[in-house]
Amino acid sequence: MTKLLPVALLLTATCSAIGADHWPRFRGPNADGVAPDHPGLPTTWTNTDNVKWAVDVPGWGWSCPIVWGDRVFLSTVVSDEENLTPSKGLYLGEGVRDPASGIHHWMVYCFDLNTGKELWKHEAHLGQPKVPRHPKSTYAAETAVTDGERVYVLFGDLGLYCYDMDGKPLWSQAIEPKKTAQDYGAAASPVVHDGQVFVVYDNRDESWIASFDAKTGSERWRTAREETHSWATPLVWQNEVRTEIVVPGKKRNRSYSLDGELLWEFNGRMSNLVIPSPFAAHGMCYIASGYVGDDHRPTFAIKPGAAGDITPDADENFPDSEYIQWYQGKSSPYNPSQIVYGDYLYTLYDRGFLTCHDAKTGEEVYGKRRLTPGGSFTSSPFAYNGHLFLLSEDGLTYVVKAGAEFEIVERNPLDELTMACPAVAGDKLLIRTGSKLYCMTEGAKLDAATAARMKPRRAASPNTDLWTAAREGNHKELQRLLKAGAKVNAQQGGSGMTALNTAAVYGQTQAAEVLINNGADVNLSSNDGNTALHIASFFAHVELVELLLKNGASVTAESKRGETPIDVVSTEWSPQLEQTYTTIGNLVGVKLNFDRIREARPKVAERLRQQ
Repeated sequence: MTKLLPVALLLTATCSAIGADHWPRFRGPNADGVAPDHPGLPTTWTNTDNVKWAVDVPGWGWSCPIVWGDRVFLSTVVSDEENLTPSKGLYLGEGVRDPASGIHHWMVYCFDLNTGKELWKHEAHLGQPKVPRHPKSTYAAETAVTDGERVYVLFGDLGLYCYDMDGKPLWSQAIEPKKTAQDYGAAASPVVHDGQVFVVYDNRDESWIASFDAKTGSERWRTAREETHSWATPLVWQNEVRTEIVVPGKKRNRSYSLDGELLWEFNGRMSNLVIPSPFAAHGMCYIASGYVGDDHRPTFAIKPGAAGDITPDADENFPDSEYIQWYQGKSSPYNPSQIVYGDYLYTLYDRGFLTCHDAKTGEEVYGKRRLTPGGSFTSSPFAYNGHLFLLSEDGLTYVVKAGAEFEIVERNPLDELTMACPAVAGDKLLIRTGSKLYCMTEGAKLDAATAARMKPRRAASPNTDLWTAAREGNHKELQRLLKAGAKVNAQQGGSGMTALNTAAVYGQTQAAEVLINNGADVNLSSNDGNTALHIASFFAHVELVELLLKNGASVTAESKRGETPIDVVSTEWSPQLEQTYTTIGNLVGVKLNFDRIREARPKVAERLRQQ
């Protein structure tokens, strides 16, 4: 605890310069998730205990609440039609392939910090979405920012909207939507500094960072970026040398002047998707990316004053760079941003682990410690009063004692899907869930009448898609996804597999029937030319073969190897064929029953010949 005191005092002094009751941007006044200590901030809570107020928030949004004085600002998007809703869990596939259907309302709300009373709301835009999104995300992913005079609300693929503090629209800047990597949509939040609002929009067509005049909305400058796979919120880094804008990227980590000129850059061999946002501590800027499928998941601590290209010759030479204080090659998270609290840097991993490193040297203090019970995480850690707070997608907050020893001291349930980062202002903690905004403070109690009037909470359901539901034979989930607009004949990138083809692999006859009844093309092949009938025949799923034949599956369709469904099931059994099944079974994650397959193959072949 003694190590935390000097830094906590410094942070309190820094925040006081802005105002201790302000949380004006994503991850707070210093963009680091650390709040000034306050005896009124709680370490325990439930849906009613230590809850000062709670309000229902319509629609969907993972933008974080921001606070200025006694006002809380929040954005959300409300759809007139049912669409796919966000769900929890690690997702590594493509985005929702089509924009959501129906009319949407892009909304901005302002609440009273002390009572939760709605002070004003405004519809920034009305219309239909033009771009898809990540299955876990929403069309209100970006957190607003304020300088105390105006509120700047970004809807990333739509536009930047400016209001005065009383909700009067002042100006707006339309953003031309572009195709983003994997159709995940935009997510980087805006930042404001010295009369400029900075926006980063990395996409597959024309990436850029731009500055807009905070008072008039006019574009001051725009600088092209050669990036496609990054969603990190930029950092205005005020260091001992200068003030600069740091923006991570898959190809290059870069810093820009306040006029948009490139100051320095380096190839950090970043992971495939760059999501964690940079922040500053101990006079350094921390940059990280940790896509779970990559071997290199780096964290960098950058010293101020760099110029030009500071890329070293090889990964092992990163620590030798004049401006890289330290580097770790496998220490970064995928979605959550890291946090430095006191002398320690903590990394929260999506799958529910926490690590601790020395923030000044990068040396490991403790390795991966599992958070129990297990959970998945998107929200970034926050800290105050000597504790770290780790908010899971189930709405469960793990309270961990800060320091060199790992210890969970509390677990606080809200029992609802949660991915937004909280805000802290004075003695109040604000947490946004899938349906609500909670204001917590020590000693408060949400009265029973208010709690009874609240709308039902949105439970955190597992993140599924058509292919997962088909593999698991989850008929209800298939129906839900299809009703919400999922395309029944969508094909996975790379393999070209349809959900029906997937059901055929795993012998999920009822799932296949649901898909067929909803318009699945029984003769649509994957990229190797195999149809559902090829696949079901090979795996000798007799009932599924019969279903496909009754619904018009072709027995003469040829794969790219020139094989028909009859061909794939007619070969005599042999050790070589058994080994083929073993290899394919390992690829699809199934331990095959060879006795069943040997017995069923002749039956399938005979049925196909009868067709």
